[in-house]
Amino acid sequence: MEIKNNGQNGLQIIGKKETVLVNPSGDTLKKSSSRVILYNRKVETGLLTMENKVLIIGPGEYEVGGVEINGHNDGESGVVYSVAIDGLTVAILGSMKGELSEKKIDKIGAADVLLADISGCGESQSKVLLKLAKKWGINYLLPYGQRIGGTEIHDFLNVADNEGLEPVSSLKMDKDTLPEGMETVLLKETLT
Repeated sequence: MEIKNNGQNGLQIIGKKETVLVNPSGDTLKKSSSRVILYNRKVETGLLTMENKVLIIGPGEYEVGGVEINGHNDGESGVVYSVAIDGLTVAILGSMKGELSEKKIDKIGAADVLLADISGCGESQSKVLLKLAKKWGINYLLPYGQRIGGTEIHDFLNVADNEGLEPVSSLKMDKDTLPEGMETVLLKETLT
């Protein structure tokens, strides 16, 4: 599996058989051949199909081409997704406004990778996010939603004690190559 940052809050999770776009911009959506599209903000629609694509917006259980997706309310106005692809589980958090309860974490289930939107995330919320990732047993923590060099990413990396972290173009992994502890990875924006 491979994860890329498509910019403008958009991510791409590339599996062996399917690719999942997360919060894609209109341009990325038009150019991509991905069939699975996720948005992690709460709206009423649920599951729609459009031009051979499956659009998932909101809580629920979905399965598309072998990719299992579970969406859970985050207790505020967003959705936390759990995406099982290629034997790995990726949790996707929108902008957090508080903590996720133990009950909510248990309901979402275990995850190997956490994609966390740090838009509007100050120092105190960064601490909450890091505590959550450690409690959850995350192997890779990937902050997104803020341009590299921006204040929020700088503050987050400072709290995570990763001030000098160099961005990479993508993160490739499989179940056998997961780190023992938690690693923070910063992705460069790559337009596809």
